[in-house]
Amino acid sequence: MTTRSCRHFPIALAVWTLGGTAFLGLGAAVATAPSSWLVEDIPQSVVTEQQTRTALAARQLQRALDSGASDLNAVAAGIKTLHDVDTPGRLLTQLMSTRTRYRGAAYLSPSGAVLAKAGEDVDAGAVAASDKPALAAAAPQGVSPRVFVAVPVTGDRAGRIVAEFKPQSLISPLALAGPGNTRLLNADRLVIGATSGFTAFEPLTRPDLDQAAQSARTAGAGAALHDVDGRRHLVSWAPVTTTEQTRQLGLVVVTDRPETSLTLPHSSERNELVLLGVLIAALTVVVFGWLYAVVISPLLALARDARRIAGGDTATPVIVRRYDHLGLVARDLERVRRDLLGRA
Repeated sequence: MTTRSCRHFPIALAVWTLGGTAFLGLGAAVATAPSSWLVEDIPQSVVTEQQTRTALAARQLQRALDSGASDLNAVAAGIKTLHDVDTPGRLLTQLMSTRTRYRGAAYLSPSGAVLAKAGEDVDAGAVAASDKPALAAAAPQGVSPRVFVAVPVTGDRAGRIVAEFKPQSLISPLALAGPGNTRLLNADRLVIGATSGFTAFEPLTRPDLDQAAQSARTAGAGAALHDVDGRRHLVSWAPVTTTEQTRQLGLVVVTDRPETSLTLPHSSERNELVLLGVLIAALTVVVFGWLYAVVISPLLALARDARRIAGGDTATPVIVRRYDHLGLVARDLERVRRDLLGRA
């Protein structure tokens, strides 16, 4: 009986191996199948929504830039009206304390001399002198994009006020475009801001994103689907050109969203199948691990003891560690070992 049982040990091990492999394969198939057979068209409503959100981000950025002209116009009016020598410095300090969007601001004479300032030093030459409010972006250099706003001061205290925006004040509105990576591009289609990490003034490496930036400059807001490395991406774009001042900068907002970040009708089914696949794999590991510890490993140990005794090695006893059927087999095998040892 023991020999016949030993003969079944390799079969039990093979069944355990094949069963575990089959269930793990089933879990992997269930988890990965949705990406191949749950392929659906992206509804036009989703495309339109993303286009709207990108346009909203562009409008919010335009408002932030235009508000710079409003802020400085208020300071310019105060300088023109109040003739106190400390007025420019006081108004600029108040501007910096109440408007956190600026890195620094300066009041300049017609010749460009700094008459008062607050915050960090401002590059007065970044914005050409003009009799109208103006926005300007510094030439690509360094590691931080710089955008400036300037307004003229008329009257007896003629000159101009120049302020520099904080980079974060240009990046924060981009979050309105939603998930994915939203980039802010200058007139040369170089990145000057993004919701993900970016390198200042880096060019767009994907042709579809570069084409989107060009379309924003020539045709306005839009959206399109593109295949990128075998996966679908929804790309939307919008120009920041609502007013004359912002039109001078030529800024463009481009959003790139992979299909996995979109909320589609079958997204919940896809997630449920992935969860089911993970659950099957986890249960397989637990159940077949328990079977190995409780059944397979003891059977293998009994098979080794049976082969050892059959080969004439009766010196080492068979350890009985349990009192179920496998324990009974181990006890009988130990009895056989002792009988053989007594006959010797």
